[in-house]
Amino acid sequence: MKNPASLAVVLGSSMAIPFVAAIVLALILSAESYDVTHSADHHQAATKGTESSFYSEVANANARMHAGMEVAPSGDVDQDFVRMMIPHHQGAIDMALVLLKYGRDERLRRLAHSIIVQQGQEITYMRTLQDPPSVQPSTTHNGADHRGHVNE
Repeated sequence: MKNPASLAVVLGSSMAIPFVAAIVLALILSAESYDVTHSADHHQAATKGTESSFYSEVANANARMHAGMEVAPSGDVDQDFVRMMIPHHQGAIDMALVLLKYGRDERLRRLAHSIIVQQGQEITYMRTLQDPPSVQPSTTHNGADHRGHVNE
C-alpha cells in the first residue's frame, strides 16, 4: 500500500488493532528467536534440527495459504479475488515469521519485517473492501435525522 491516504484510512479504522497486535507479536517472536550465545559445536548440531523445523513450518504455512485460497466461485470476481488474496497475504506473513524465527541474515530479516507490515496493511485494507460500511442517509423520509431527531 503505497498511497499515504489509504494507509491513514486503514490505520484509523477499527481493523488497526489486530494489525498492531500482529506486528508486536512478530517483533516478540523475532527477539526470542535470536540467541547468539551458542557455541560453534552446539550451533552446528542445532542447525540441522533448525533447518528441518524451518522447512516443516514453511510447508505448514504454505499448505494453510493454499487451502485458504480455495474459494468457491460466488459470481462476484472482485469479492472472490479479495477472498483469495487475504490468505495469500497471510501466507506471506506466516512465512516471514518463520524466517524471523530461524533466519540470521539481517537483510532478509529486515525484508521479513517489511513483508509483515506491508502485507498486514493490505489485508486490513482488503477486509474493508470485503465489508464496506453501509451508507446511511442523513435524513429519513419523515424529516428526522439518522438519530431520530426531528429536523426543523
